[in-house]
Amino acid sequence: MQGRRRRRINDELPEGFAVQYIGVVTAKAVADLPPSDIAKYFREHPMEARELLRESYDKRSTPSSFIAEENEGFRVGWFSSPWGYDCVRQFDNLADAATDYLLFSLGKGRWDPSESEDSK
Repeated sequence: MQGRRRRRINDELPEGFAVQYIGVVTAKAVADLPPSDIAKYFREHPMEARELLRESYDKRSTPSSFIAEENEGFRVGWFSSPWGYDCVRQFDNLADAATDYLLFSLGKGRWDPSESEDSK
């Protein structure tokens, strides 16, 4: 496998992507809303966003999506061994990161905070 280049399915999902388990019931309940409404929900319910972060930290298998707190912000992306991190995006706040993590984990695309009036 060494020397072999990984290819992405598209710009948003890496090769080998599979829909991820989301155990946070309230997050699953809002997953079919428009992305801007999901972000608004996480802004209004920060503990639910924090639950997604905790769930990600508890993952024990790869490949998998992840959300991680880093310095003053958050990273969301895909981790697979032995390649490491892929499709990583940075966010300034947990609500936007949780929105991206939820959409990405379920294969629904990625979140762009500029799409929301609430994030401005």
